Amino acid sequence: MRLLLLFASLLLINGCGGGSTGSSDSSSSTDFKPVEASYSLTNTNSIATIQNVTNATLHIDLGDTPKSLYLVTTSHFDNQTISINGSSSNRVMNENSFSKSAESSQKSDLLQRVDSFNEKTFKLLRASSSGAESLQKNKRSSDNSEGATSQFCVDMDSSYSCTRQISATAVRVKSKIATAQGTKTLVVWLQDGLSIKSSALDDLSRIFLEPGMGNDIYDWETDIYSKEWGDDAQSTDSNLISDASTVDILVYNMNSSGIAGFFWPKDNFKKSFIAASNEKIMFYINAQLLAADEKETFTTLDHEFQHMIHFYQRAVLKDIHDDTWFNEMMSETTEDLLATKIGYKGPRNVDPNDGSAGSANNDGGRFPAFNADNTLSITSWGNSVAHYGKVSSFGTFLLRNYGGATLLHKLMSSSSYDKKALLEATGESDLHKLVNNWGSAVILSDQTSIEGNLRYNSGTFFNTSYAGESYTLGSINFFNYTTAPKFRNSGTIDNYANLYSKIGENLSGSVNLTVNAPKGAIITLIAK
Repeated sequence: MRLLLLFASLLLINGCGGGSTGSSDSSSSTDFKPVEASYSLTNTNSIATIQNVTNATLHIDLGDTPKSLYLVTTSHFDNQTISINGSSSNRVMNENSFSKSAESSQKSDLLQRVDSFNEKTFKLLRASSSGAESLQKNKRSSDNSEGATSQFCVDMDSSYSCTRQISATAVRVKSKIATAQGTKTLVVWLQDGLSIKSSALDDLSRIFLEPGMGNDIYDWETDIYSKEWGDDAQSTDSNLISDASTVDILVYNMNSSGIAGFFWPKDNFKKSFIAASNEKIMFYINAQLLAADEKETFTTLDHEFQHMIHFYQRAVLKDIHDDTWFNEMMSETTEDLLATKIGYKGPRNVDPNDGSAGSANNDGGRFPAFNADNTLSITSWGNSVAHYGKVSSFGTFLLRNYGGATLLHKLMSSSSYDKKALLEATGESDLHKLVNNWGSAVILSDQTSIEGNLRYNSGTFFNTSYAGESYTLGSINFFNYTTAPKFRNSGTIDNYANLYSKIGENLSGSVNLTVNAPKGAIITLIAK
């Protein structure tokens, strides 16, 4: 699903260290050792990383040229308190304390019910299926002609009984459009009694499915991820609906300005199994959003279409039920990848024709929320704006450093679950180190000449392609946002989370630091 922030508009130096080079969820404090080490970070944008240590005493030579000094500390355990103390030859650190606070959920009751069902789908799939039935017997028939009316269940209770039903009319129909996945039909339904500009409905249908190849969301995403549904779903579980080669979009009044839209796989099941099912492969779009901001609706379709494909390609066909953070990360990165295609500012909130990181005082997109709350664990999920900002930041880092569109294809087609799939697709061996690299890239995002896998900002577009289709990704500078990255010299953070610390500005000469991480951490020093 997609949550809106505001509805109305949203030289590398290798360090030494103790312990092994990799780590896992099963790590214990005995895997980590204290370290005392010296580093020369005299060049601009110098980096040193110390892996898998507990308490670290660090002696740093910054040379004669004044620099800013930062630390990114990645925890291997939940609820770990980390603190940094030190002194410099010419400037005293300014320390701040930070403790985790409970996240505001920012969920509507409707989205809670969508979430609850999504979490249960792994139990529902294959739960009571007696084997494949005759596909011919289960073929669905429906009136897809423009002007047809139908009843839709748009909410349900915990027993899967419909609690809200609306009537809607088919206002746009595109039949038998040739795609690489076969011929497809699109039906856009509008809740009866609502008025939406005709041009908005035209644009909605055009951006999702249009005659010709490589010119719409359907082609761009299925070229990377493959198709959204097929009759082999019934071969897996006879409680699932057959393939009608049709995608339906229901535009209706959600009675909330904070919901952009969602995909709800209840509709992929037969009514005989889930009484509230509409027996369609469909999206729900908030009519208020379409009326107020068409292109925000388009990027919502980007996001939700990934969820639709993800359910089929991974949960149905592979019996893989990824954690929510991973699924949402893929949808957020899809928005980023397609932003220039649909001519929208995307999560960067920068003109899609501008490949640079844009200008200062940027108050939109996903990254102000990430900057304000940048100590969240990447593998946790709370469905708040901060969590969307977190996975968007992480996903956009991965796109720019690990293969772009090809990376997304690898993630969707992987036979491994979320964390393992991510490591296999990136070629990395340690998710903690990958998370630490992400944090380092955030600190270096105001630099345009960073080498290696720490790039957010080249000063222009990053180019990527898959299956002959080209995509462009704009640069990102987290320091351009009105809410700048938050720095803390102490804090309590969870596993796979970063603590961002700023030791000082205009530092030169010697700096001595003590990093206290009782259960062990990865520590990266950055002098820029």
